[in-house]
Amino acid sequence: MFTFQQLNNACTNCTSFFIRKSKDDEGENIYLLFDGCGEQDGDPFEDLETLNDYITLNGDCREYLERHHA
Repeated sequence: MFTFQQLNNACTNCTSFFIRKSKDDEGENIYLLFDGCGEQDGDPFEDLETLNDYITLNGDCREYLERHHA
């Protein structure tokens, strides 16, 4: 499992996307994916595992994480 910072680094180094941490209405951590224009892309991710699964669908991000954080 990768950390928030590692996942964000993969996004920013391999795509035009970035991730921000936030809180939901109940105060739980959520993770928001934004495109290069600052627009939120899709629904919030409730945990890092789900975010990891989504980000690593991109082959460049997956290779970046394997190369730099394996």
